Amino acid sequence: MKKKFIALFTATVFGTSLYSTTAMAATIKVKSGDTLSKYSKQYNIAVSEIKTANKLSSDRIYIGQNLYIPEKGKVVAKTSTSPSSVVYTVKSGDSLSLIAKKYGTTVTQLKSWNGLKSDLIRIGQKLKVTSGTVTSPVAPTPSSTKPAVSSINKAKLVQDAKTVVGSPYKWGGTNPSGFDCSGFIYYVVNKQKNVSRSTVAGYWNMMKPVSTLSVGDFVYYETYKKGPSHMGIYVGNGKFIHSGSQGVQISDMNISYWKSRYLGARQF
Repeated sequence: MKKKFIALFTATVFGTSLYSTTAMAATIKVKSGDTLSKYSKQYNIAVSEIKTANKLSSDRIYIGQNLYIPEKGKVVAKTSTSPSSVVYTVKSGDSLSLIAKKYGTTVTQLKSWNGLKSDLIRIGQKLKVTSGTVTSPVAPTPSSTKPAVSSINKAKLVQDAKTVVGSPYKWGGTNPSGFDCSGFIYYVVNKQKNVSRSTVAGYWNMMKPVSTLSVGDFVYYETYKKGPSHMGIYVGNGKFIHSGSQGVQISDMNISYWKSRYLGARQF
């Protein structure tokens, strides 16, 4: 009995198991390289059961995310029973949409609980992510909602981006009176699709890499800090449009500054 208790404590508290075929429940923290398929093999449980237990709508998971691995055949969607609120500290790459998915809520509810007037959040910011009671996400009405991000008309994306060339640079700006680099992307993309305001790293995590660069793809750079910290839209002929220190402009990707800092291209 003592050995069984120690094994259960290890699985549930530390989020790992000494045996890849364990049938015990576990709470784990996602690490780099982890996938639902990997957990499925490690814990001998179907991917669909893990998704059901964590209310996941896709196979995408995030580094630092906490996942509940149930016993095989005993899947119960995890709910909060505590009357107190949970407070989350915003990390690099976070956005309201990512945090909402992680905690099974909606961007609208997060903004309401935290008195937010926009989707902009800051690294280190404290956010209430539960109201103390379990509520069902409210389905938005079709008339007030843009389609979920699945595809983008790239020609329109580039056209909309070019209409604001010359707009000044402004830290945190999201409209033609002033843009920062991610605010520019937020403004242009939301001409077509409903996407939350995020950082460059946040948009990097939302998108999937492309093997061949084409007009309308999003290009990323490592500039003032490690990892993706600047982005723009490829417009063809080795050039990209972005909001830099001189405002919204079209720059040559092949000059030494941009070429040496290029990380790759991505798309929704």
